[in-house]
Amino acid sequence: MVYYPLPILMRYFVLKRILISLSLLLLLAACGEEPTPTPTPTATAVPTLTTPPQPTATPTLAPSPTPLEPTLTVSDETLGEDGRLLIDSVTVLEPAWVVIHAERNGQVGEVLGYTAVSAGTTENVEVTIDPLAATDQLAAILHLDAGTVGDFEFPGVDEPLKDETAVVSQSFAIERDLQLPSIIVADQEVAEDGLVRVENVTMPGPGWLVIHADQAGAIGPILGFTFVEAGDSADVVVHIPWREGTPVLYAMLHEDNGRANRFDFPDDDLDLPVLVTGEPVVAEFRATYPPDVLVLDQPVVDGTITVERVISNGPGWLVVYQDEGGSPGLIIGSAPLADGLNERVVVPVREAGVTDQLFIFLHEDTEPGGGFNFPAADPQITYQGRIPNPFIFRTDPGNYLTTRDQALAEAGGDTAVTVPLVVVETAAWVVIHTDNDGELGDIIGQTWVPAGINRDVEVVIDAAQATPTLYAVLHLDAGALEEFEPGGTDVPLQRNRAIIRSPFALIE
Repeated sequence: MVYYPLPILMRYFVLKRILISLSLLLLLAACGEEPTPTPTPTATAVPTLTTPPQPTATPTLAPSPTPLEPTLTVSDETLGEDGRLLIDSVTVLEPAWVVIHAERNGQVGEVLGYTAVSAGTTENVEVTIDPLAATDQLAAILHLDAGTVGDFEFPGVDEPLKDETAVVSQSFAIERDLQLPSIIVADQEVAEDGLVRVENVTMPGPGWLVIHADQAGAIGPILGFTFVEAGDSADVVVHIPWREGTPVLYAMLHEDNGRANRFDFPDDDLDLPVLVTGEPVVAEFRATYPPDVLVLDQPVVDGTITVERVISNGPGWLVVYQDEGGSPGLIIGSAPLADGLNERVVVPVREAGVTDQLFIFLHEDTEPGGGFNFPAADPQITYQGRIPNPFIFRTDPGNYLTTRDQALAEAGGDTAVTVPLVVVETAAWVVIHTDNDGELGDIIGQTWVPAGINRDVEVVIDAAQATPTLYAVLHLDAGALEEFEPGGTDVPLQRNRAIIRSPFALIE
């Protein structure tokens, strides 16, 4: 149907009515008088009606579906010994990974487990993790599968997947429904048998209970270990060399992943510590020991002697007595002891009272902060109801040194070896000789040492001349002080007419 504008239609209808009226008048005239000739009117042109332009309809497009956004939904859940977790729902636009990360203090940590998901929406996605590695709060994160399909490459190309604003992730909490590894141990006295007793050990599998010494407030060297079965073990006993014990000890659980009935740690790096939430299972406890002093035979140098190691059960005193016919005589020196481990204790002594043999007793400190006040106070300590025997050392040991097999070490760009202990009555040289069919060969390095006890003496050598076996030899410093003169006055020191020397091997 065509529509015309209103003005045109009105003109059309007016003109039509005029024509109809003229037709009626003509008809009436024909029926009456003879018509008077009427001039033929000039026909009025009927306007031509034009069709208005039709508007072009804009086609209405069907709405496009909104693209899916990658999402995941996860709820707090219970974690059992199988380590199985269920992610409620995952939606991704292309193949991806659902990855479980540890979370500590709101910070995302290491990867604990992962599983692949296909494009689309997947419900109840299962991810298995190590239940002992799980932290109280975990993070579920979507990762790309941008590298080799089916291979999780992270760190690498399979990075966390991001939507328009951020990484697609959600934190959730876990409640554990499993028996965690644990140690129950009390403070105790370690007797001369060196037995440490642990009340209870819980292990997820067979493993090792290991006792560590303390080292500057941290877990130190291993002192002893024993095998434990999976499950609960009560009254576990571990033997340690008690003279190497520290006032604080650590009981730690280790796995048994190496050879059966062999503790493969740390050299083989197999029986590693058992970890829970990334931390070792360890219990700290205090130990007391029988009175003990480690002291080397040594000359008195500048009116002092040095005691290597003492453990004091509480504040105390280390007291030096002179020899009177094989028995302790007058006190010639003392030094305070702190509670616990004391190392390299320097004791000033009255040189006029020094004898070839000296005695050491440990005393209590009944008035901490004051001076040594014996016999009015500060009595000798007792152990098991008696005063322990004194510790004896000599002040006329002569000169000696010790060595150990070792690898060459770097020292400021040079190559060096280390001599663990050198005790000399006067200034001397520690000289390294090559091996010449069991005899002393060429000199390839030397270091000067003062009189007294010298520990871990480092000697720079010419590695190109080193032989598989080397000798550490003591030479006198008899010429210009600290100027090595091997062909002159700085001759090798002797004991019983033999050169003082100690062989050692170079190892890889």
